[in-house]
Amino acid sequence: MAIKDKLAGAQRQLKRYAARAGQFRVRESDSGPTASAQTARVSVVIPVFNAMPYLKELLDSLAAQDMDPALFEVVAVDDGSTDEGRKLLDEYAQRHPNWRVIHQQNSGWPGKPRNVGINAGTSDYVFFCDADDKLGAEALRRMVAFADRHQVDVLAPKMVGIGGRRVQSSLFTETVPDVPVRKILATLSPQKLIRRELLDTHGFRFPEGKVRLEDGMLLTRCYLASRRNAIAADYDYYFIRTRQDGTNISAQKAAPESYTGSVSEIARIITENHDDAEEAELLVLDLYRRKLLRAYVPSRFRQMPAAIRKRWVEAHAGFVDQYIPERLEAQLGFPFRQRSQLVRARDTEGLLKLADTEEALKPTARALLPQLDDESVAFGLRFEPATEFDSVRVVARGRGTPEARTFDVKRDAGEYRAVLPRTDLAGLGNVLVDLFVQLGLGGMEGPPRRILAPGEGLPVQSGGLRVYATVHGNLSLDQRR
Repeated sequence: MAIKDKLAGAQRQLKRYAARAGQFRVRESDSGPTASAQTARVSVVIPVFNAMPYLKELLDSLAAQDMDPALFEVVAVDDGSTDEGRKLLDEYAQRHPNWRVIHQQNSGWPGKPRNVGINAGTSDYVFFCDADDKLGAEALRRMVAFADRHQVDVLAPKMVGIGGRRVQSSLFTETVPDVPVRKILATLSPQKLIRRELLDTHGFRFPEGKVRLEDGMLLTRCYLASRRNAIAADYDYYFIRTRQDGTNISAQKAAPESYTGSVSEIARIITENHDDAEEAELLVLDLYRRKLLRAYVPSRFRQMPAAIRKRWVEAHAGFVDQYIPERLEAQLGFPFRQRSQLVRARDTEGLLKLADTEEALKPTARALLPQLDDESVAFGLRFEPATEFDSVRVVARGRGTPEARTFDVKRDAGEYRAVLPRTDLAGLGNVLVDLFVQLGLGGMEGPPRRILAPGEGLPVQSGGLRVYATVHGNLSLDQRR
């Protein structure tokens, strides 16, 4: 090793020692119970570690809540921060009697400061938020009122992504006062309103130490023990952020073995605590698909170093051996079933080939100008990038109905051409009809994908049928009369 490399390594080590030493010198303190400790309906618990400059935006959003300060308290647990956040927390606590700040030695992960925050209060509810996010001004009042009205033990409020953060928008399309466990388990992040009685009766607390998915472990226990879980989608309650510096814990690289071990722990919690064994299996299958099989998204899996790919496959194969029997795996759709089968076989090369096939089955499909007569709707299909497929089918679906018709597409002189008989289309009813393409390659068939309309020439119509482009540029039919 070159001398300059050794020096650089030594400097990095010295910085790590200095950072640790700084953490060990942190003065522990507690501003004490808040003025609203005995009257607060909800305690907002915030684990804080080097969250500047985002921390101020969160604190301002809490100070702006339209709820009576006597009915809520803020408990911020500073987990050994070394930035200006320590001072900022103390300043806000001095200005707001219903705020409490606890400074402690760094624990290295959010679990312990969240537990300290839980134990510091006696309110009816606890709400967990992160130091780099923010709340809508009506969030606390609305959440408490909703939980009271519907007797909810765990409430998932609508979240909005900021800074490029993606959220499960499909989960927050409607307010549901009583959500099935299978649906609510789709969100395992900690930003929930939880009845304190649920936490204390069962002794639920976050795992402490550097444990991946520690929030998912607690939430899973709560969902299964709760009398009622709910989703509130009537307001933008919580704004969750991706930090520009990439320091969100969720953005940090995970070791395959420890991450898979955490997913296994959640699977164990489900299996041992759900009173319906069949539904428990489905919950574990959902967990497996969301948390583990996503590792094989082509763009992600192909970029991994070969050694890391093997470690992920080996770790996941152990999970499959324990929790995913083949009869359960058969319920997965493309490409998850194929991924799982290859994981079971520990076939890393096969997974790489599958990634190539997945990408090949996702070209952009654009229709050429349709020709419409009394017998059929006909149009050519162009794929970008151009690819030869084993099979091409057009799927016509009645919008808002379960009805669909499938049509084989023929290839002639190097061109794909779809012909949709109007008698078959009429069987879908007097509805709008959306058109999809489904492709087959290498013995696999991808999911239906929307067909783009031609850039010009639409709409065209004949005999009560109109072919048009939607606002998103997709090809659809209007056969309403």
